[in-house]
Amino acid sequence: MAPLCPGICRRASPQEYGYRLLTAPCPAGQKAIMRALVLALSLFAAPALAEPIPPPVAAMIDAAAANPDQLNVVADIARKTNPASIAEIDAKVAAINTAAARAREERLAAQGIFQGWTGNGELGGFISSGNTENRGLAVGINLTKETRRWKHGLRGQVDYQEDQGVTSRERYFAGYEGNWKFSPRGFAVLALSFEQDRFTGFSSRFTQALGLGYRLVDGKRLTIALDGGPALRQTLFTNGISESVLAARAAVNGKWLITPNLSVTETATYYADNVNSSLLSLTQLSAKLNGRLSARLSLQINNEGNPPPGRENTDTVTRATLVYNF
Repeated sequence: MAPLCPGICRRASPQEYGYRLLTAPCPAGQKAIMRALVLALSLFAAPALAEPIPPPVAAMIDAAAANPDQLNVVADIARKTNPASIAEIDAKVAAINTAAARAREERLAAQGIFQGWTGNGELGGFISSGNTENRGLAVGINLTKETRRWKHGLRGQVDYQEDQGVTSRERYFAGYEGNWKFSPRGFAVLALSFEQDRFTGFSSRFTQALGLGYRLVDGKRLTIALDGGPALRQTLFTNGISESVLAARAAVNGKWLITPNLSVTETATYYADNVNSSLLSLTQLSAKLNGRLSARLSLQINNEGNPPPGRENTDTVTRATLVYNF
């Protein structure tokens, strides 16, 4: 093979030839050196190809695909134990999540009106303070259903106490709330409720509300949503007086999943009109005992800004219940 620079090559040892090739003004030699340097640098700069996921690790990820919490845990362990396969692991998890979201959308679209409902029933006891101070039986039920656009919620609660044939605590509550999602975080609200608590001063109260809401936090472990709008309230007091007023309504709903088996929820609703204001706050701590059974401790606060004469402003109810999820 002919040398790159024949003039430099004559009567030169290999060491001298290399030195002259680097220093002499020979275009052919300099171009060859530049090509070699560029090739070497490109080899050093090129990222290493991701290694495929080991078959046992891939099998573990597939086995956890049906449970999002387990999938996240298994994927984190797989990344730590197989750092060279992180890109492949991320791609596999993303594909699983995409397929699950698509399957969920198809399932919701195919549901009938009586399909897709989930919920829980609770039974236990309560301790109340305020207008009544006693202990009694607490019963509750919660139902939810989610479609592609709508989220429906039904809630019922009964607190009852009778002592020697005399009723000393009797409160009934039933409510419906529908959220229509018009964006990933925005939603419209329709809320309807009925409550009866003659020991607080009213025989019945109906409420109808419309509003707009927004999910401030929409994470896997923490969610916080705010909504508000106008409301109509019709109240029949125990003294026979009735009123119908237009009020402003504001509400906050939050849930914190502390661990997969322990959660805290908060629901607070506030109404204000030109005569009265009402606040209802319900805080619940739930701990899963087994697959369907949970224990729940809750604190409910009811406050009336302008209660009937002789009534206190604030009532509290503390409940301890067993919850069956279905």
